[in-house]
Amino acid sequence: MKVGLADIDSKIPNLALMRLSAYHKARGDEVKFYDPLFDKPDVVYASKMFDFTADQEDLPPNTIKGGPGYTLNACLPAKFDSIYPDYELYDCDYAIGYTSRGCPRKCPWCVVPEIEGGFRQVGNIHKFWKGQGRLKLLDDNLTADEDYCVFVLRDMATWKMEVDFSQGLDIRLMTPKIASALNKVRLWGEIHFAWDSIGYEGAVKEGIEILEAGGVSRHKLMFYVLIGYNTTPEQDLYRVEKLRGWEVEPFVMPYDKHNRYQWSFARWCNRKKLFHSVAWEDYRTSKRGDLAFNDPQQTRLQ
Repeated sequence: MKVGLADIDSKIPNLALMRLSAYHKARGDEVKFYDPLFDKPDVVYASKMFDFTADQEDLPPNTIKGGPGYTLNACLPAKFDSIYPDYELYDCDYAIGYTSRGCPRKCPWCVVPEIEGGFRQVGNIHKFWKGQGRLKLLDDNLTADEDYCVFVLRDMATWKMEVDFSQGLDIRLMTPKIASALNKVRLWGEIHFAWDSIGYEGAVKEGIEILEAGGVSRHKLMFYVLIGYNTTPEQDLYRVEKLRGWEVEPFVMPYDKHNRYQWSFARWCNRKKLFHSVAWEDYRTSKRGDLAFNDPQQTRLQ
């Protein structure tokens, strides 16, 4: 059997496609990325992560499509969680995977509760890691279970891998036990958290203090800041400046990438040379900011 794979828009090696590749290769099938000019596969699997990404126009009519960019209901069966990924598909030299799925939160802007449901354990790192020096962890909310989180973190520290907590950890669920265990993990980049709603400022401040008390430096922390969903520009700037004052890095995530204000505010904050040298008000009204208008929520990029 000939199997074609189409990765429409993944920012990192696509775990679902790597597991599909491993599954079919174990059956003796021929697997490769789909090339519409030269390939006539028996089946094509396409994965799309983002609904704003254009689809690949030359996919066969019977293509099996999955991922949140297509639908929230097309996922691999649970048995695929135990399949070791085919890292050779992307020539990937680091491990990627989950030890848990789902999240107890029900944030209205997030698709995880609808796709994954509540928090549950799905297996330890040894299902997708076999000695690689680095690991990209995709757990939706590892901190949802304190004991399990500490167990996973201690396992990572024991095997001395460098870890990227790609999906982030929940600052509202930070505890001294988790902070202490996290301090012993070798990091691959910063530790990601989020401050999406103005209402949990106190929890963010407390979580940062717990981490610092556990030995985790503030300079290792980065906070995603969602804007444009249910906050005002004043609240957006307040959160960003608060994080700056707490000596942690903010990273702005626009809810609507076509909104001129959201796009420009993210550009200012996320380009650190700008962020650390130019005030938002100066940038907003400059030619580069191109934001000298009265209603930042309504003005849109063309």
